Amino acid sequence: MSSTVRRLRWLLETQWPIYAAVVLGANIIGAVAIMMFVAVFLPMPEIAEFKESVPGLAWIGVLYVVFAVIVGIAVTLLLFRPVLDWQRNPNAHDPNMVRNLVLRIPVYQAGVAAVVWAIGIVISVILTSSVDGRLGLVVGLSTILAGMVVVLLTYLQAERLVRPVAANALARRFEDSSLEPPIKTRLTASWAMTAGVPMLGIVLLLLGQRSGFFTSDADDLIPAILVLAITAMGTGFIGTSFAIMSVVDPILELQDAINRVRRGEQNVEVDIYDGSELGVLQAGFNEMMKGLRERQRVRDIFGQYVGSEVAQRALEESPELGGEDRKVAVLFIDVIGSTTFAVNHTPENVVEELNKFFEHVVTVVHHNHGIINKFQGDAALAVFGAPINVNDSTSMALQAARELRQELRNLELQAGIGVAAGHVVAGHIGGADRFEYTVIGDAVNEAARLTELAKDTPGRVLTNASTLRTANEAEQARWTFMKSIELRGRRRMTQLARPIRATLADRAEQ
Repeated sequence: MSSTVRRLRWLLETQWPIYAAVVLGANIIGAVAIMMFVAVFLPMPEIAEFKESVPGLAWIGVLYVVFAVIVGIAVTLLLFRPVLDWQRNPNAHDPNMVRNLVLRIPVYQAGVAAVVWAIGIVISVILTSSVDGRLGLVVGLSTILAGMVVVLLTYLQAERLVRPVAANALARRFEDSSLEPPIKTRLTASWAMTAGVPMLGIVLLLLGQRSGFFTSDADDLIPAILVLAITAMGTGFIGTSFAIMSVVDPILELQDAINRVRRGEQNVEVDIYDGSELGVLQAGFNEMMKGLRERQRVRDIFGQYVGSEVAQRALEESPELGGEDRKVAVLFIDVIGSTTFAVNHTPENVVEELNKFFEHVVTVVHHNHGIINKFQGDAALAVFGAPINVNDSTSMALQAARELRQELRNLELQAGIGVAAGHVVAGHIGGADRFEYTVIGDAVNEAARLTELAKDTPGRVLTNASTLRTANEAEQARWTFMKSIELRGRRRMTQLARPIRATLADRAEQ
């Protein structure tokens, strides 16, 4: 099969045959309509003389229509061939050239129609002027007005039909709004050409009758005036509808896209197919959504590093160095025997087990409204009550410690857990270019010391009496007091407490 045949088959399978049929159909209907109007409705006896003096007039009209169709198709294919070739092989053509050409297709198509109409107008004026100069003037004005209407309708139809191609051409890039007439110009021209021009024809008929240009009676003009009035209503409605759709359709698509964003969708985009201000809005919406997705991505990644609550607060407020006094509960968890485990296992296996271990820690802490403030090698620091206030933060921390005891019991890595509550300074610590959100205070140090003791304590979970007394009664009932000892680095005695064994009721709940 030759390349020409293959190209023809491909062309027939695209939307271009529909495009050609609609555009050519409008021009042919316009040409036939103006010929019928001149031949039937204009009250000029010279028209009958012209028909008699020019034999085969109907065939001349038919031949010109065929000529116009052939020339229109040939010129259109010549102008738009780069677009057709680009559709077949997008990577072999300059995208900027294709983009500019696609957006100018309606203008070029209207230009082709204007040239074809101009040739027909010149031929018709020459033929009619050879019989009567007055008839040539009337035919020239009539066909010019009709051509203006058809050319405008050709532009509006082409603009609508070429949208899928334009959307594909502009899918990756849109720069400016200078490739199509502005919206104001488009709407004004649509009214002026499709409604104003037929009304101008009525005015010219009345002026011609009043000045004596038409020798027939005024009543003979009524059919022509009625036809022009009906034409003004019909073409005005069609032209205005096309112009309105060219503006309303992109707006409705933007409205639908905005509603989808409101419902929580993030991968929302609209097609860009307009070269006017509407194209700027379409491209601007896509750029806005790209920025929102990027911001959400940064926020998610940021939240994974510092915690979603810290990330949310940092995005809503401007973080500054320094802190504030907060009453919090701190949970410290540290893996037992991590050094020995690292010696006896590969680094990959160590990382895998640590991630499995911390996955349980993160889940339990977040479930109890705490945040993971930081990971320190094989240890983690969780805070309850900062940066977001938590009702009964001590009870939440103690409950998380008990749940972790159950969650971690079947893992290869085991850990000691310490919980302490008290006043700390919570805020951003570091330098102007690099800082982190953390908590500093005696409660943090005490939780770390309790964790060391917990590693050698049955159950491996400890808190102190002062922390336990600030919890609610239900949580206090699940702990038991132990002996008092002096923690490392402290000069006072600290009474310890650990969770009691699970009761039958607790087991039934589990």
